[in-house]
Amino acid sequence: MNGVDRALVGVAVALSPAGHRAARREQWLADVRDAPELDLSPTALAFGALTTALFHRRTDRRSTWGDTMTAAPLHVRPAPHTIATVPVLLVLAVGSFLAASIGIGLLQRYNGFGSTVPMFLLLSIGLAVVPGLAVATSVLLAVGVPLRRRALGAVVVLAVTAVWLAVVTGLVSLPLYPWLLLGLVAGAWGATWLAVLRRPAWTWSLLLLPIVTSLLVLPLSNAVWEIGSAYSVKAMLSCAVQLLPFLVALVATVVAGRFSTGAPVRFEAHGEPLVDKTV
Repeated sequence: MNGVDRALVGVAVALSPAGHRAARREQWLADVRDAPELDLSPTALAFGALTTALFHRRTDRRSTWGDTMTAAPLHVRPAPHTIATVPVLLVLAVGSFLAASIGIGLLQRYNGFGSTVPMFLLLSIGLAVVPGLAVATSVLLAVGVPLRRRALGAVVVLAVTAVWLAVVTGLVSLPLYPWLLLGLVAGAWGATWLAVLRRPAWTWSLLLLPIVTSLLVLPLSNAVWEIGSAYSVKAMLSCAVQLLPFLVALVATVVAGRFSTGAPVRFEAHGEPLVDKTV
């Protein structure tokens, strides 16, 4: 068990109801430790513990994960998490990007003031780092793909994220139409996902959609300023439309997984639900 897995379980235990913490700590640490013996990802189980603690906090529920994980025979077909980790990560990525975009819009009124620099850097992290880490983690949690391939995909996502962060913070200036860069970053993340999961070649054409969408961001952003409303509202809406290429890329990737001829997309799973709702 590495330090990240142990930290995730620690946070999950801390978020659990007080009466369940001791039992959950013992169960979850043992399950994450023994996950490789069941051909499961320790990190996926640690994230599963975290989502369980976040979304199942009623004290009249108890976790049966420890019992079912260690006792389940290896031939039992895995069932999905009660709360899937990857969708939670993608919702986090979208929410972070949207919130950061709106925040940057609000800061436009104070552009040029030195006191806003720390806030701008914080918003840049929400705009680039959080979504990039969420996408990279989602790639790592895919199953049916060799770990080396998943790890390489995650590295590519992080490399694109680093370039995107450098552009957002002004450290790097690329000779590209500024709005087009939004579509290129979204398309690169989507392309990495399709490559890791070995989606058929025709599905890659769907990644043209976020690039086309990025060309519409500028006229949409300009149109917002024609609305008769307060400056702050128009600034928020003008920056929020930057989310569109990323939403289109997400939809395109999902469609590629649904209608491709390859195996359907699956993520790390375990034998039973994380929470027993019958007690």
